[in-house]
Amino acid sequence: MSGNENNEIERHRYLEILHRFTIDQAPLSSLESICWNIAKTAIAQLGFFDCVVYLLKEDGKSLQQIAAHGPKNPELRHIFNPIEIPVGEGVVGHVAQTGEVQLVSDTRNDPRYIADDDFRLSELAVPIEHDGRTIGVLDSEHPDANFFSEEDIKLFTTIASLASTRIETAIMMDRLEGTVLTLNNAQAKLESQARDLRLARNKAELASEAKSVFLANMSHEIRTPMTTIMGYADLLADGRVEEVQAGRWRKQLVESARHLQELIGNVLDVAAVEAGKVTLQNRAVELVELLESNVELFRPKAELKGLCLTLRSEGKVPSTIETDSVKLKQILTNLISNAIKYTSIGSVSVIICAEQKAKLCELTIKVADTGVGMTNAQSQMAFEPFSRVHDTANMTHIEGTGLGLSLVKSFAELMGGEIEVKSTLGEGSIFTVRLNAAVPSDARWRPIEDGRQPMADPSGVKLSDSDIDLESHRILVCEDSDSIAQIIVMVLEKRGAVVEHASNGLVGLQRCQALKEKGKSFDLIIMDMQMPVMDGYKAASQLKARAINSPILALTAQAIKEDKSKCLAAGCDFYLTKPIDIASFVGQVYEIISEFKKIA
Repeated sequence: MSGNENNEIERHRYLEILHRFTIDQAPLSSLESICWNIAKTAIAQLGFFDCVVYLLKEDGKSLQQIAAHGPKNPELRHIFNPIEIPVGEGVVGHVAQTGEVQLVSDTRNDPRYIADDDFRLSELAVPIEHDGRTIGVLDSEHPDANFFSEEDIKLFTTIASLASTRIETAIMMDRLEGTVLTLNNAQAKLESQARDLRLARNKAELASEAKSVFLANMSHEIRTPMTTIMGYADLLADGRVEEVQAGRWRKQLVESARHLQELIGNVLDVAAVEAGKVTLQNRAVELVELLESNVELFRPKAELKGLCLTLRSEGKVPSTIETDSVKLKQILTNLISNAIKYTSIGSVSVIICAEQKAKLCELTIKVADTGVGMTNAQSQMAFEPFSRVHDTANMTHIEGTGLGLSLVKSFAELMGGEIEVKSTLGEGSIFTVRLNAAVPSDARWRPIEDGRQPMADPSGVKLSDSDIDLESHRILVCEDSDSIAQIIVMVLEKRGAVVEHASNGLVGLQRCQALKEKGKSFDLIIMDMQMPVMDGYKAASQLKARAINSPILALTAQAIKEDKSKCLAAGCDFYLTKPIDIASFVGQVYEIISEFKKIA
């Protein structure tokens, strides 16, 4: 067969391959399929040893390998060690930069040659162009020098031309789909942010409304007892009143003052919780005594409303646990007070259950009432700060700020426990608190029946106010408030103490120094910490520096852990917070003096 006949057959084969390539390209739409079709259908069938399809990256700075035929394609649609070539570098980069066809007959003589998977002697690179712009490069290499011919250039150029429009369309579709996806994601993100903003706005509006209601309630709650206090104080100051009537007024004064104290205490506790300044002070606590004292505190209120208030246990409970007694008291106080407040007929029951688990005891406290109860929606709001579920039930005659249950929840969680409520509207509620506490090894387990538990050791009974005799005890009260000083002096003198008053720390220091020079000393110094001229901290420090060793009781309106430490560091021996409880103050003073004498 002649050479012309061979060439004619070869041309027909090329034309058939190009025809088949064009037909195969028609249904393809993805960029990946189009590029692999170039490598596997066209280049492979044409019989070339090696070929790589490069496409320009979106930033236009480099080309990446998309498809390949030959050693670079060891398995289906996989490129071995794909590389990127910067525009302008190597033969491929030169084609991308200039749009010119590059035929290298011997790569050993061309410094631009970049060896990829192997070193080959011939390289042919043609641009893939669309609308006069290079979008990629079709590159082929062969181990032999001078392998590629002018005919090969035409074939590669034809293939690149036939594929360019479809490649560009696929690239644009990919970018469009990417843009759409980005826009969809952005839209979804914006919608999510809009939802979050709406929720945040609604939450802020609800919080603002709740706080507005809270402030209105606070205004009412504060002004009501203040009106009572100021009114009865003015009537008593007038002096023209019968003793029986004066007694009633004094009782109203005390009740209003206690209500105001509880109110302000709750507000301060909420502020401390939100500021993260509340910490646990765990110590050994006589559990039964604590429970009974809290229940007995509310018995008069319960009896006044005709309610049956009981305390009992389910099974045995430990006599002693290690916990924060102050927080536990506040939990009990709020729950019992709340139950009595919302119960008009029936009973309030405090039920205790304890279960030993390893080294800890799970203590369950239930406060059940037969009161107004709550709906499911109200139950869910019960522990939210500033919320008063009875407002929605038009029970505005019941006092409250909506802080008590929120504090109970905060304290329970701080103590590693939890609280829940089960309630039925019109039938009552059961609040359940679960806490974990350590139990000392010598603790005794016994039941509580009918709310009464006999004392195991009569010697442990504290003296009542009427049993205490402070006669011959000399006490100095350093207090800048005349009204507070008069109350303290009156209470102590009533029990026989000899009391002196100093209006500031300097005067107190001078009194102590003068007494020391006579070889005498005070049995107790009650020291206010915030005073003019010389405050309690400096006065206590000066007293210790001058070897005046009378016990110093810090009496301060500051009530956080750091203030107690500050008082003790200044030289105070004992610490109490204002306002004082008149019913127990004399007993506390007596115990402090007795304890100090034992130490001395």
